[in-house]
Amino acid sequence: MVLQCWSSAPNLTNRNLSTLFLHSKPYNFPRFRKPRKPATLTCILKLGVEDIAEIASNKVVIAAGVSAAIGQLSKPYTCVLFYGKDFDFKTTFQAGGFPSTHSSSVVAAATSLALERGFSDSIFGLAVVYACLVMYDAQI
Repeated sequence: MVLQCWSSAPNLTNRNLSTLFLHSKPYNFPRFRKPRKPATLTCILKLGVEDIAEIASNKVVIAAGVSAAIGQLSKPYTCVLFYGKDFDFKTTFQAGGFPSTHSSSVVAAATSLALERGFSDSIFGLAVVYACLVMYDAQI
């Protein structure tokens, strides 16, 4: 079956091969394949208002989002307090610096999972491992 897909010759399974080679003129194999039809998208994403409302009511996503917002909004103040720089609101929209928005988001998600599902849940363990990897990467 795979050979039929990659071969430039037509499917010869239904033909008699002896009559193919006994003709006076040789069989002409096509040199070029006919272009295939472009692939059509068969999966249509149906996202409704109810689906968005379910995402908005997810406690873990809300905890991570609020934590990221607090972390980003506190960056101008931490630049003034810890680094002695002038107050610049542009640092709110910059990546990097202190506090780490990535670290605060994954810790908030792991904490929310622990409070919601319990400390012995495997999803909480996965979130803790992920949080540790993100915090270690933020130190480097």
